[in-house]
Amino acid sequence: MNELVDRFMVAGDNTTPSLYFLPFNSGNGGHWVLVAMDLSRLMVYYLDSLPGDWSKYPSMKKTLDAAILKFRSKKNYRNRKDITWVRVQCL
Repeated sequence: MNELVDRFMVAGDNTTPSLYFLPFNSGNGGHWVLVAMDLSRLMVYYLDSLPGDWSKYPSMKKTLDAAILKFRSKKNYRNRKDITWVRVQCL
């Protein structure tokens, strides 16, 4: 989590996009999920080729939520709305 926050802090200025991509290995037989995080809007999009929602990956959600909230705290963002998770459908 701290590595993520450090990367967000380095790139988290007004000259760079606020969308960050992160591959996540679920540990279930080598299955990968692609996560895109919009830190300014508190949106997390994830692309998973398997059916279901983020609740299949509780450690992923817990780690990313904590990293995003810590980053926003360090940046002194004032709004405290919840992080929204959106599943992107595979075609």
